Amino acid sequence: MIRTMSRLSMTIAILLTSIPYAFAETRTISWAPVTSYTDGTPIEAGKTVSYSAYWTTDPGLGSLVTIGASLTTTSTTFDPTVQGMTRGGTVYFTAKSVLNTGEVSSLSPAFAWIVPLATPPPAVLGSISISGPSSVNEGGAVTYTATGTYDDGTTSAISPTWTENSSYATIGTGGLLTASTVTSNQAVAVTASYGGKTGTMSVTIVNAAAVLTGVAVSGPSSVNEGATGTYTATGTWDNGTTAAISPTWTENSSYATIATGGLLSASAVTSNQAVTVTAGYGGKTGTMSVTIVDDQGLAPSAPKNIGIAGSTAFVSSPSVAAPPVAAEIWRVCWETVLTNWNGTPIDPARTVRYTAYWTDDPALSAASLRTLASSISGTVVDFDPTANGMTKNQVVYLTARAILDTGEQSSLATSLTWRVENTGPNPPAKGKIVKK
Repeated sequence: MIRTMSRLSMTIAILLTSIPYAFAETRTISWAPVTSYTDGTPIEAGKTVSYSAYWTTDPGLGSLVTIGASLTTTSTTFDPTVQGMTRGGTVYFTAKSVLNTGEVSSLSPAFAWIVPLATPPPAVLGSISISGPSSVNEGGAVTYTATGTYDDGTTSAISPTWTENSSYATIGTGGLLTASTVTSNQAVAVTASYGGKTGTMSVTIVNAAAVLTGVAVSGPSSVNEGATGTYTATGTWDNGTTAAISPTWTENSSYATIATGGLLSASAVTSNQAVTVTAGYGGKTGTMSVTIVDDQGLAPSAPKNIGIAGSTAFVSSPSVAAPPVAAEIWRVCWETVLTNWNGTPIDPARTVRYTAYWTDDPALSAASLRTLASSISGTVVDFDPTANGMTKNQVVYLTARAILDTGEQSSLATSLTWRVENTGPNPPAKGKIVKK
């Protein structure tokens, strides 16, 4: 009886085993060993089996391309690119077994495989370069950056660990180097470390006197006539530092004089006057505009936080305190006025009085204002809505103004909107008509 070789039993696995160079892949194809003939009888001892492996794009296993021949193992390796396989395409693997006595098996069933797209290996960092100024003035600060160069020729910005080797400078995480004061030029080595690589750059800390770049003047923007105001000056240098300076002080007006220490004395004026205060130092000047205020003509600021309370609690502006009052009497109140319209304090020698109003005109037109109280020294007015011409549920607007003893008046306070809640007197009890 003629016995033939068993069809090769293939359990094929395609494995990535290594990537020895860019874009190269090594794959392994394997199968089960052949130990019997087609009729199931074992292959006799002393006979050896070898294998040949193939691939093709034909599912019918035509046009075979040899991967390995006369193989004594049940696996072989190949590179898809070297074999000429199309990336992303489908190929079919098969194999046959051969006895040393010449008998050859048929091809194993086709094993389909989609050729994976090539994945390049990660680029390897080769070197680091540092960019930034080669020198920095003492007391100054500059920023350095680092760039990595890779074995595939590409470059990219990196965030390295920054160090320096000198007591004359410090460098932060972001590459900001800050130079200390030096008495002579000092060399500093700046180092960037990343991915096992380092790059260095030599930087010189320069012993250079800072240059004054500007002068700023500080002080009050206005001074009342007959009063004084003190001004100071600050210098700024090209290394970013600032410091108080003692400049030469001048002003450009006959309405004020300024002394060596920056004390400005205002003269009497009949109206507000503008004065320019100038500080000169190291070839630089700084200026500030100051107003000499005619304080005799200053009007007080308007009262703030109009509030109203009945017998139990506020209905507006709880920041203004007022005690409970009788049920039929309501109390309107506001904050004490302590400043002039321009924010300056009212002269302590002046007296402030107030006038309170109500109106049904939300625009607070002068013709519509009705006085609740006039020329009062306090900030509280008690009133009976009915007695003052208000009707229940009428919407009214409460306001007030401040008046100095010199006659200057403030503008009207921001009004408080209030719906009249006075219930009026009770009707006569047990009323009846009697015929006489």
